[in-house]
Amino acid sequence: MFIKKSVVNNDPKYQKLLILITILLFVAACSDPEVSNEKRTISGEISIPETIEMNPPINLTIFHAVSGIGFQEHPLYEIESFTSDKLRFQHTFDYDAKGNRGLLVYAWIDLDGDGINCTPLSRIDLAGVAVNEEFPKTNELFQVEITTPCVGPDWFYPSKE
Repeated sequence: MFIKKSVVNNDPKYQKLLILITILLFVAACSDPEVSNEKRTISGEISIPETIEMNPPINLTIFHAVSGIGFQEHPLYEIESFTSDKLRFQHTFDYDAKGNRGLLVYAWIDLDGDGINCTPLSRIDLAGVAVNEEFPKTNELFQVEITTPCVGPDWFYPSKE
């Protein structure tokens, strides 16, 4: 008894189509997930020590407090940075709520004017943070108290309690 091979399997057009479909499936499986950004506006107040007489620009960075899902969850995923010349700020940015929660506003003042938050030779820059773990469910006023010398956002969050 002889079994006849399918004509479709030997057809070059069919083989090319099968290769193309396979490639498209791999591309779709390996592509980045769709980002669902929403415009959000936050506002806040910054307090600095009274001993600081000059009014240097304040450097601010917005972070997701927690990013990722399940075992990939981690704190402090940076969203963007900006500066403010005033002790009150308002800023609009793209927020991706998918897999992210909470918001952290980190601020520091460049007291030595070198553009870097502390170096081994200069340890006078000050920093502070405000956290809203319920963001975007709530969008409260961020109150940042800048008093701690030479620390990054990870020094403040997650809390070490």
